[in-house]
Amino acid sequence: MRILNKWLKLGTTMCAATLLSASVMAAEKPQTWRIQTLWQPGTLTQQAFERFAANVNQKTDGGIKIIPLPAGAVVGVNETFDAVRRGILQGQHPAVVYWSGKDPAFAVLGDLNGAYDDPRDAEEYFYEHGGLELLREAYRPHGLFPIGVVWWGAESLPATRRVDTPEALSGLKIRLPQGMSSDLLSKFGAVPVNLPGSEVFSALDSGTIESTDWGVLSMNDELGFHDRAKFAIYPGIHSTPAGDVSIPLKTWERLSPETQALLEEAVREFGRDLRDSLEQADKEVAAKLKDKGVELIDWSPEDRLRFRNAAIEVWQSYGKQNDLAKRAVDGQIEFLRSKGLIN
Repeated sequence: MRILNKWLKLGTTMCAATLLSASVMAAEKPQTWRIQTLWQPGTLTQQAFERFAANVNQKTDGGIKIIPLPAGAVVGVNETFDAVRRGILQGQHPAVVYWSGKDPAFAVLGDLNGAYDDPRDAEEYFYEHGGLELLREAYRPHGLFPIGVVWWGAESLPATRRVDTPEALSGLKIRLPQGMSSDLLSKFGAVPVNLPGSEVFSALDSGTIESTDWGVLSMNDELGFHDRAKFAIYPGIHSTPAGDVSIPLKTWERLSPETQALLEEAVREFGRDLRDSLEQADKEVAAKLKDKGVELIDWSPEDRLRFRNAAIEVWQSYGKQNDLAKRAVDGQIEFLRSKGLIN
């Protein structure tokens, strides 16, 4: 009888385990996510995202298949937020600053202008000092969840004249988006010009602008900016934008902790791949540009510190807009001081 009871208990336990496993599998039946990025097809950045999609498929043993869509494939780059909310897309890989109009916290978390000249520092803040948690808090009221954050590097500043110190920005006509970057560079006398990206090259050619805020050195060169702009601040300092990979919050909450962990790991790996790919491309382009007579200007540590200290006032003005933005600004200021990057 004891043996029989033992087998009955064992059979009940095995049955329960089987049912639990079946329920987990049912909850996580194979999924296909269409995720649109901010990158053009064929670029290094889009190729890195495609590798990320393949990595997720492998890590989840085909449980999650990501279809990596380039910019504009379904909606405009500034429309992916609402497209994910409405179920038109199952995910997005945007620049975080795109959503600054929805909450100022997206501005200070997406690109605290002048704060970082090495994306590794930004990554440390987000993953070890609470930045990612604040970003998740910003997205939560909208029903979205950022799995993780990535960076493509500190953006270079191409110019048609030499800008070797922060003070040399004075009078520089520079294409800038409205917002923090315009506010910061204006402190040094730069003259912001708001132009669509499609007009940047012709504006440099005609002299309408003397510089442009766009991307890292290799991105700028890919668009031919250095054919006209024979100077470039490199390594950059004015802008180190963050991107994220976000999905509906309800989708995230239905995933098992094991799958969530695999996705978080995959986004971290994507971030390193993206950063390293662009850094290598920048180094190769930098060598070629020097041979073409383009002068690469590396601001001194003292100039970088002066520029960053001047930015604090601008950051704090954004931090006054709501509590979340204030916590995002205060946390980064504390972190930057701990690293000796500001006074």
